[in-house]
Amino acid sequence: MPRLRSWLSRLLGLFQKSRRDAEMAEEMQAHVDLLIERNIAVGMSPEEGRNAALRQFGGIEQTKEIAREQRVWRWADEFVQDIRYGARMLRRTPGFSILAILCLTLGIGTNAAALSWIEGILIRPYPLVAHQDRMFALNCTTRGAQGFI
Repeated sequence: MPRLRSWLSRLLGLFQKSRRDAEMAEEMQAHVDLLIERNIAVGMSPEEGRNAALRQFGGIEQTKEIAREQRVWRWADEFVQDIRYGARMLRRTPGFSILAILCLTLGIGTNAAALSWIEGILIRPYPLVAHQDRMFALNCTTRGAQGFI
């Protein structure tokens, strides 16, 4: 059950990324503010307290990145980014996009036709032969020799 909950949370993380990033930034800022207040209460100046709090807390951006990796499926997030980038590139150069799509369509269609032809002729058994298990191919024979050469 915890694994299912984790998967659902990561799936929702893909669609609610901006809201979750804002919540994470607020939470981290609250932690830094608490550290600053503690440092000021100890007797540091506000600037010293802030610098010491940031050193204590560590790298904020690195911590955010680690939290993001745990929150979403990284491969799914990168896949969505790649799809968006590809769509932007297709919209930016429509002539090249149409040409590329046409070439891919022709290549895939030709490949499918050739493979179906090969499958029909070479791979699929002959439908008109009654006893296919007794069928064999005769290449050549030599007089006086037994068997195949």
